Amino acid sequence: MKLLIVDTETTGLSEDSEVCEMAATLYSVNPKGAIASLSTLLPIAKNAAQLINGISPELSALGNRNPDGFNRLAIRSNYAVAFNAEFDGNYWEVNLPWICAMKDFDWGYHKERFTLVELALWLGIGIGTAHRAGDDVRLLVECFNRCPDFETRLEEAIVRSQSPTLELKAIVSYDNRNLAKEAGFNWDANQKLWLKKVRECDYERFVLSINFDTHIFHNGDRNFVVFQESSKND
Repeated sequence: MKLLIVDTETTGLSEDSEVCEMAATLYSVNPKGAIASLSTLLPIAKNAAQLINGISPELSALGNRNPDGFNRLAIRSNYAVAFNAEFDGNYWEVNLPWICAMKDFDWGYHKERFTLVELALWLGIGIGTAHRAGDDVRLLVECFNRCPDFETRLEEAIVRSQSPTLELKAIVSYDNRNLAKEAGFNWDANQKLWLKKVRECDYERFVLSINFDTHIFHNGDRNFVVFQESSKND
């Protein structure tokens, strides 16, 4: 089995943000290790995230406008992997099933929400640079290299990645809003809701672990339609 491990740098987080760097590594599961890598800048006119990723428009102009080399790595891969696949999957046109290294992969980390840098430090990996796509891909590669029982954890992640994603709304009062925050819900200021995404296979275990009610929403078009409710009063 081979994985296409990818990362993307963009000019921001808004819907009109552009991709300014792409990187990928073709990774073998057994024997374990990197096979081939590719990273390139893409030309942009401006970069609102330049202070974070250090990519200036002048530097990006030297990049590749048609990085078709990624396709040659993709056709040799069985799965695409990104630390935050929900984000990176929006920018990669690959005909592969996606695995999220943060949400689908059980690293045994002690927190539910964590960064790639936090994970790497926990695994004993030193950090030299970050926020460039090539650096972040290499960092995730090394996390996989050091992960114990890697193949077993990967198989479990594949099963989890194929489970549908549900979006939950926390039913909490203003005074109890910290319960939602501590359970990993995020405040959606536009909808005025505490929301959290979970895999369907993890839903029952999750709702049993919290002490407040939730609604499950269909989020296909951001029109939230309730189709199920959990209640702690049952």
